[in-house]
Amino acid sequence: MAPSNGQSVAISVLLGCATHAAIHAGYVGSASAREPTPGYPEAVIQWGVQAGETCDDIAAVLYGSSKHAALIQRYNRVACGPGTTLAEGLTLVLPAEVTSIPDAKLRSMHPDVRARPAGGAWSPAAQGMPLLTNSSVNTLDEGRADIEFVDRTRVLLAPNTLVVIYGTASRARVSKTPPAAVELADGEVKAALAALRGQSVEVAASGGGRVSASSRDTVVQRRGERTTVAVFDGKAGVTSGGLSVVVPKDHGTRFVGRAPPARPRPLPAPVEWTTADAAQIALAPEGLGVLSASWKPAPAAAGYRVEIARDPEFNDLIAREEVKPDVLSFRAEKMPAGAYFLRVRVVDREEYLGVGAVRRFHLVAARAAGGVVPAAQEITANPYGIIELTPSPALELSLDDGPFGPVPERIDLLQRAPRALRLRERGSAAAERGHDAATSLPVRYTKVGAVVSAAREVTPAPGGSGGPGGPAIEARVELEGLAGVDVARRVAPRLFAHLPGGVRSVALAGGDRGGALTARIPLPREALRPGEPLRVRLDVADGRGGVIGTSDAELPAAPEAPRAAPPPAPPAAPVLGAYLPLLPMSGVADGLWLAPTPPSVAAVGAAAARSGGGWVAAGQVRASGAIGPLGLDVALRSNPAGEGDGAGVGSTGWFGARARVLRLGRSELELGPTLRLGVPMADGSPPLRIEPGIALGGAAGRFTWVADAGARIRASGDGAAVGAGGGAAGGEGATAGGEPATPAVQGFLLAGATADPAPWLRLHGALDLHLVDREVRADDVLGGLSAGVEAGGALFGALSVRVSPWRDEGEGPVTAQIAVGFREASP
Repeated sequence: MAPSNGQSVAISVLLGCATHAAIHAGYVGSASAREPTPGYPEAVIQWGVQAGETCDDIAAVLYGSSKHAALIQRYNRVACGPGTTLAEGLTLVLPAEVTSIPDAKLRSMHPDVRARPAGGAWSPAAQGMPLLTNSSVNTLDEGRADIEFVDRTRVLLAPNTLVVIYGTASRARVSKTPPAAVELADGEVKAALAALRGQSVEVAASGGGRVSASSRDTVVQRRGERTTVAVFDGKAGVTSGGLSVVVPKDHGTRFVGRAPPARPRPLPAPVEWTTADAAQIALAPEGLGVLSASWKPAPAAAGYRVEIARDPEFNDLIAREEVKPDVLSFRAEKMPAGAYFLRVRVVDREEYLGVGAVRRFHLVAARAAGGVVPAAQEITANPYGIIELTPSPALELSLDDGPFGPVPERIDLLQRAPRALRLRERGSAAAERGHDAATSLPVRYTKVGAVVSAAREVTPAPGGSGGPGGPAIEARVELEGLAGVDVARRVAPRLFAHLPGGVRSVALAGGDRGGALTARIPLPREALRPGEPLRVRLDVADGRGGVIGTSDAELPAAPEAPRAAPPPAPPAAPVLGAYLPLLPMSGVADGLWLAPTPPSVAAVGAAAARSGGGWVAAGQVRASGAIGPLGLDVALRSNPAGEGDGAGVGSTGWFGARARVLRLGRSELELGPTLRLGVPMADGSPPLRIEPGIALGGAAGRFTWVADAGARIRASGDGAAVGAGGGAAGGEGATAGGEPATPAVQGFLLAGATADPAPWLRLHGALDLHLVDREVRADDVLGGLSAGVEAGGALFGALSVRVSPWRDEGEGPVTAQIAVGFREASP
């Protein structure tokens, strides 16, 4: 419901409650200034007024000087003029010591609120900000604010409202008249005392006039120069232009500027509802309910004010709107569960606000575990579900015609299956009217069923007919209308098979995530008639014996027992590492990244690298395979060709063997020793070398990893080689052109991993490190990083690149390899 476009405000003034017990001594207690009294911003004490005492007397005794008499009015609405005596026996709430605190604070707010200090400029307001005397607060089109005074007076501002804050002790020497709480500049103030006790709320009208309300509900409106006062409880004194009138309950008066007030007149009568005046109780589906009401047109109505609040005093307003006289109904949607109060007031042609007609509503949050379609006035629930309610201390509930009691949190429909829930307000009046005062909410139960299908199962029967391995019926049950229900616990379904020779009962299994239930029913000897069909009736029942569904089936004669199918072959172990790892173009760092089990692959390719200041390239032929745990591999590389010298790279053939000694699961871990032999294939190639090592690897889903460690030993020659130009070595341990020779011994470590984004695509990366003994100089470390991609099925292609930040002299930083080949299967 949208707020009114006019300037209006609902302001609730609630005085702080002091203890009213008779106190015969003047000073009755004390509190530490360091610890505020609960409910107050500072430590306070209570003072019992004795005969003849004035504010000056109390201030002189309590604070040491009468100049602090203003503190007497901080929490008390009393007159403190010089020589003015206070009422004997009155209990005052006083600060425990002389303090200076703000008169009020902005307790809460919605956007679009601004504030202005005395003599200052407007600025955006903030929650919790202090407000001093003569401060102003203004709510704009979308704004609302809740102001709390130090004496716990509260002022609620609606949109488009302006008020000026008056302090509870506004001057150093106060007058005989208690100061006003607020000055109403424009809009509307609701003055409401929590309890009368002879007190009043003072509201000043800007430009003249004053209202002293001894009331729980007095509304003061100021529009332009005109001020209107409407009293709905107690009475109010209205003073303007030197004259005063007393306005009784359900009467009003008005004055313009400083003119005297008009004679009090009756306020417009309440509207008449078009529906019964009983308390309205409805459900709030998913926490969003609907409130609605209608009323008969009122004579001489110029419009209506419609208000909805969370409390019967209408201090906690949710919405307020003034509508035209032809609007005779109200509807609010998307309302959360709780108690609400609707009030409709007539606004007559003289703009007097009428006596309110109030209706109370209760919206109850309800849901049903296991399927529910709640509406405002009925519940649709699954018969195996649970109705969950949000208890309300203001309501009581009855199942069907049973006794009323507190609203329970749960109603288990397996234990009770009520036709209706009856809700009514608690209290003697409702109890006297019995069921006539209750709102009946029918409970509609959803339909639940089961579709049963069956087939004959014929298996070998080593245990004889009816045994666990003998002929049986395989039944399948599809449950309907049980979405969201814990079928195993709440329904506990069983299948009953009416067979020749008797009835057999078995539990139904499965049904995970709403799937079908299954059961296997062994057939007795009486049902095993060769060549004859089998007629059977199948009933599905719940744990209480209620039948959910039934089916009659005719099963064909039993076929011959099928032969046992061979067990399925175990899945192939995954391939670890790359199918074609990069073979570096280096006479020293040409280690090959190997898995404990080699893949079945054959391929041709070429590699290119920088060497001796130019590019060189070499072809290669690769093949590998495994027979059980034994693996073999071969890699043949041609002599290099190109602009570079290709020192130390020559044509070499690597022949290797591997023996897998450990495999856990489907290659979660593999381990095996390796032995490779590097054979020179042409003049100028590195000498014969032997390379023992060990390979370790594993697979985890789409990822594999492999690590190799070992040594390479020169088996023949002195390490000298012939350069690309064909000249002899320049000396022991050096190649032509001064390049490093083949070391006598070196160690290596290679480690990397692969990932399969798709079944036809494998990505890999590896790091290789080589510790080299040059014999002619200090030991050196060589190494590089390689990455590559392999794509395809049985026919596949591979591309890889190696970057070597640690390399021999003359060796380039980048090596690229491309290959194509065949493999046993795609990854």
